[in-house]
Amino acid sequence: MPRKISLLIRVFIPLALCALPGLSLADRPAPEDYIAEKPLLLEIRYCECQATNPESSPSELLPGFLDESKVLKVGVSAEDKGFVASREFSLGYDINMVDDPSGQLQFNYIGTYATSNGESTGQATLVLEQGEWSNLFGSHSQQGTESQPMSVMVRLVPADGS
Repeated sequence: MPRKISLLIRVFIPLALCALPGLSLADRPAPEDYIAEKPLLLEIRYCECQATNPESSPSELLPGFLDESKVLKVGVSAEDKGFVASREFSLGYDINMVDDPSGQLQFNYIGTYATSNGESTGQATLVLEQGEWSNLFGSHSQQGTESQPMSVMVRLVPADGS
């Protein structure tokens, strides 16, 4: 009888311990769970391409820009300060409420985008409306007979996607 108990313990305990990590993984949060504390999503898109048509609204992005651009998304709140970077792009920002009830936010930033044609930087203060795209900085460089546009756009949207 003690042998059966000993065998049962040697087999059962390791099996039970192997099953525990699987059970504990079920309660782990998804990356999206962390954004609950930040009601807004700062979406930054950048590309060595043109973002907007000069003859249309500055907040209307060209489909090609949306297809080609790289995107960074950061959870933010209406009063926030932070930094975000990728290999070729970096941005420091400060977000504050505007003093009127419009829901607009003041966005102070300084950023750098390293492209194949060099480096472009921008620094400014903008007033952002939620959901509207704004141009942070961009340029057109001339290489031979070709024009090389570069664009960096930003918008704030509700983090819950509404």
